[in-house]
Formats: sequence, C-alpha cells, structure tokens
Amino acid sequence: MTDHNHRDSSEQQDDHANQTTHHVTFDPKIDSVSGTLISTVATLNDVEPTELAILSNSVDPEALDALFESRHGETPRNTNRRVRFQYEDYTVRVQDGGAITLSHPTDFSTN
Repeated sequence: MTDHNHRDSSEQQDDHANQTTHHVTFDPKIDSVSGTLISTVATLNDVEPTELAILSNSVDPEALDALFESRHGETPRNTNRRVRFQYEDYTVRVQDGGAITLSHPTDFSTN
C-alpha cells in the first residue's frame, strides 16, 4: 500500500472545490480494496479500524473486493471499472489497477 497525500484546492466542476485528497495504491494480487480502505481511513482519522463505521453500511465489501481482485494470482483485470461511494465523510473512488482516492471537504472557517 502506498499513500500519496496532497491538498487539492483548485476550482473544479464539482461542489467540493476546497477539499483534501488522499491517493492510496494497493496490489490487487495480494491486498483487498476493503482492507486497504479501512486501514487508510483509520490512519487518516487517527483511530483504530474497529472505531470506524461498518463499511457494509456504505458498500458491500465482498462485492467491492471481488470487483477489483485479480483472479487466482493472475494479472489484474483491465476493464476500466470505477466505483464511487461515501464512507466516514470521505468520497471514495476506486479504480482498476489498485487506485483508491479519498476526498474530504476542508473547512477553512476560523473560530
């Protein structure tokens, strides 16, 4: 798993122009999408994975893993599949090739 974090505050065509974006990669031959996602969100939130919301309230973890896993150690499928959903205040995007992007709105207000 590789974590590439950067802040994306450029104007975009969506409603979340100011957000923090985290890019994580995983190896579909040995890592699961759901495990990588839960581990990453726990790290970003500085909590234990057991303290997070149940992933199945947002997406079926078994279906998510099956969609992006390689078959029996073979080369991962190159089907250009993408899934987007909300989990723990993050917009999660998963793509073929082992890429997960987590976007979180950034609050710039000062109290």
